[in-house]
Amino acid sequence: MEKLNLMYIDKKLGAEYSSERTIFRVFAPSRNNIRLRIYKDSQSFKREEFHMLKMEDGTFEYTLEKDLKGFYYNYVVENIYEISDPYSIATSLNSIRSAIIDIKDSNPDGWLGHKEPEESRNVDNIIYEVHIKDFTVDKSSGAKSRGTFVGFVEEGTKLNGQSTGLDHLKELGVTHIHLMPVNDFLSSKEEREYAYDEDNYNWGYDPEHYNVVEGSFSTEPENPLTRIIEFKKMIMELHKAGFKVIIDVVYNHTFRGKDSNFNILVPDYYYRTLPDGTFSNGSGVGNEVDTQKPMVRKFIIDSLKYWMNEFKLDGFRFDLMALIDIDTIEEAVKELRKIKKDVLIYGEPWAGGITTLPDTKTTSKGSQCNLGFSLFNDNFREAIKGDNDGFSLGFAQGNLDQKMAAETGIAGSIFYDVSRIGFTSNAKESINYVNSHDNLIIQDKLLKVFPNKTEEEIKAYNKFIHAILIFAQGVPFIHAGNEFLRTKKGYQNTYNAPIEINKIDWTLKEKNKDVFNYIKDLIRFRKEYKEFRMDSPSEIKEKLKFIDDSRHCNTISYTIKNNGGYLLIIHNANPFSCIMPHALVRKHIQAIDDRVVDQLNIRGLFDPSGIVKGNGLFKHPYGIEIEAVSTYVFELKLV
Repeated sequence: MEKLNLMYIDKKLGAEYSSERTIFRVFAPSRNNIRLRIYKDSQSFKREEFHMLKMEDGTFEYTLEKDLKGFYYNYVVENIYEISDPYSIATSLNSIRSAIIDIKDSNPDGWLGHKEPEESRNVDNIIYEVHIKDFTVDKSSGAKSRGTFVGFVEEGTKLNGQSTGLDHLKELGVTHIHLMPVNDFLSSKEEREYAYDEDNYNWGYDPEHYNVVEGSFSTEPENPLTRIIEFKKMIMELHKAGFKVIIDVVYNHTFRGKDSNFNILVPDYYYRTLPDGTFSNGSGVGNEVDTQKPMVRKFIIDSLKYWMNEFKLDGFRFDLMALIDIDTIEEAVKELRKIKKDVLIYGEPWAGGITTLPDTKTTSKGSQCNLGFSLFNDNFREAIKGDNDGFSLGFAQGNLDQKMAAETGIAGSIFYDVSRIGFTSNAKESINYVNSHDNLIIQDKLLKVFPNKTEEEIKAYNKFIHAILIFAQGVPFIHAGNEFLRTKKGYQNTYNAPIEINKIDWTLKEKNKDVFNYIKDLIRFRKEYKEFRMDSPSEIKEKLKFIDDSRHCNTISYTIKNNGGYLLIIHNANPFSCIMPHALVRKHIQAIDDRVVDQLNIRGLFDPSGIVKGNGLFKHPYGIEIEAVSTYVFELKLV
């Protein structure tokens, strides 16, 4: 077994197609007998069989000297198991057989030369996480091909005059579209007849074929080529609209365990195991992939490079990234940056259970420092809103205990000072969010902790939370529908809930247009002022200064130095308005500026209405009045 664990074969695995021949190659060193089955179509049982040759390096190979385009194949292992190819790039409906295609046939018109968005810095990015089916499956989306790759990029869709779908994303102003899993997964039936079946739904974190495009999002899932073409068309249209595209990858576990294709080919090799031979369960769903094994690491890195090269992707989000050992992540980052310098790589710095991967090798908070990838910042998340599904409160709901943690997040989670110690070496390593697809969506969290608040008060908290998030240093991340108070009816974890719970109800945009406009303005404002997009810790510590004063304990106030003056940001978490004294502001500026501060010219830039104000507003004999549960931004000029 030790010899097997050290094996590394630098060969292309899977079906290598050309019009003259197809080479089939699979890694299975501990097996003795593998046969290749060739099917003329996806359903017929009529087939040809060929004994594959076992090579000295542990691979099995067979070459067929004819054009097999459009045929299907499987492997028969030890005359017992018939499996599809885990290295395949196309399959039949519901993953039954691997398909033989010419990948060049999957390029839509204009694909190869289409213009991709310009290179960007991580801190200039604003991520929008969304599930393909959620986005347009409801009739309110106005899409013709609802719940599909095609429907995702339909232009001109509206509801009562309000933009939906792709036009909505353009209006909102985000920069990156993060797609929840789009590779082949087993928990949804792919046939179109089930496309709108209430219970035929899943998020997709149950992978079967890592390099195959999921069929349930296609208008013609029975055609292995169509689903790829439609996915590429979607990416091309998103690129044309100015968006970069990120996909969610789930290399930490497989949906099936002992009977997975990987385990049948090489028993107990692809998975971490316990001393008694059972699978380690760091994922919480029955198994975890052993990323330290050379051929497992090769598979993951080859897979990432395939997606990036073939689909012109701009980034990857890793599910349960802590289970992918740091050496594999470091190598993946290095290889992907050779392809695209500004590739955005980030993930969850935690596992779903107890893992056998040593703590020194987990990709957890702190391990990312200066390695070119980012991590979800759950410290900041909980500092803002409290726990995910319970009744605890964060700073935004008035919890003073979370003030310092919130300030740490606002400063990019760097080592700001001895009271505000984060985990990043640069702000770009922090993915700032208040909820993702997991757990209570923010609207439902607020309704749970504030059952007696009015609708307008709940709106105010939503606006306030997003202001803290978007004005923080780091990379903002928004879950689809948060911008107009999407609800999942109080469900905490909707991966297997019906479509009715998960679909985006576009009527909410019209109902909560003021919230949408506010978040849109936050995004526009962040883009306009580079002071919210600093990266290096030295620049952040030099320019961002907190106003520490116990009399304003539920207010986070700070300045950021800009050209010729300062921005003053005040987050008031109190359920009542408060006054920021002029004298306190002058004292703060005097302490950080060599110039004598006789008077400050204060100009309002941003307030709860999201409207840029002007001179002479917010005047008060004693100071600046800030409304309850709101964020204000001012420009300060020394006079």
